[in-house]
Amino acid sequence: MRISGRTLTAAIAGALTVGGTFAACPPAGATAPRSPHGTKSAAMALVTTITEVENVTDRPVTVWSKEANSWFSTTPIAAHSTITGSMRVPWVGNQDEMNKAIQIYKIGVTNSGSEQSFFLYDLFQDYHQPNNQVMYGFYNSYDLPRPQPVPGDSTGGGNKRLVIAPDRPYMRVS
Repeated sequence: MRISGRTLTAAIAGALTVGGTFAACPPAGATAPRSPHGTKSAAMALVTTITEVENVTDRPVTVWSKEANSWFSTTPIAAHSTITGSMRVPWVGNQDEMNKAIQIYKIGVTNSGSEQSFFLYDLFQDYHQPNNQVMYGFYNSYDLPRPQPVPGDSTGGGNKRLVIAPDRPYMRVS
């Protein structure tokens, strides 16, 4: 029995397609799809995950992920305590994406004696910063005032401990 090259090629291509492993190669000279954030590829970015939150303030705090629409803990994190959990730090590349940032709130007491949440700062990974830098800022602003790098071990992705202080956050490897 003689099989022509054309028949064999068609049979192999058909088997690969049915088997689910057929992948078309891009044409010679083609470039990768461009990110809306520039030439840096999101596939190369490292994810930072907060696995512990340490509250070093004198009041309870809450940690809210706007991107995931969820709290780090179902209850406020008590003053001078540490809890465990898991929350991915979202990537933000411009002001329009600040709706994904993590927001930190302190629960304080108003003049009337009632408890109220007071905004402390935002956390996010800046898409344009090297080393997968976690940043913090005030006023839900990406541009002005310019967010600052979180002090401590806030680069390189991986599991981190977020330390919440009254004036700024810190990070440690978890």
